[in-house]
Amino acid sequence: MADSAGGEHTVLVVDDEAEFADSVALWLREHWTVEVATSGEDALDAYTPDVDAVLLDRRMPRMSGDEVLHEIRDREGNARVAMMTAVQPDWDIVEMEFDLYVKKPVTKEEVIETTQKLLSRAEYARELQALFALSEKVGALRAKYSAHELENDDRFQRLQDELERVQAKANDRLGELDEDEFKEVMTLIED
Repeated sequence: MADSAGGEHTVLVVDDEAEFADSVALWLREHWTVEVATSGEDALDAYTPDVDAVLLDRRMPRMSGDEVLHEIRDREGNARVAMMTAVQPDWDIVEMEFDLYVKKPVTKEEVIETTQKLLSRAEYARELQALFALSEKVGALRAKYSAHELENDDRFQRLQDELERVQAKANDRLGELDEDEFKEVMTLIED
């Protein structure tokens, strides 16, 4: 189902809780064109190359947000995706191709800020997009596990190595970030 307010960017909100999805859409409609889907199947029907950002719940019946994310990444388009969910991040996020991981409950301000971040990241070079995505995964895992647990985990070390490799590749592009974005990515990397 389509909802629009004539914004120059299109945001797809996907959540099986229709009341929550409609609230998020209402908040975002002040700024952008909004599409709402209340199932994974509806999300895939609504997703087109014109969608710029997706706010995606992970836990939905029949087709999970993880499956929707995988399908979106296999399709034409370059939407930036935030997993907006009550699901605690774990090692499964390492292989997921999201840009932000936002824990519910969320406020209107958090939803708007998340969407703004997604839309600005869509403009970045591929290296910076990868740097932000990897930084987000490292940050989510650091929030869940102790430093001791992470330093002894091969999966985390591989993720850290990949982050360092991507950071080295992206160093030339870091000047494209505004001051707040630069601080954000450096905080996630250095924590």
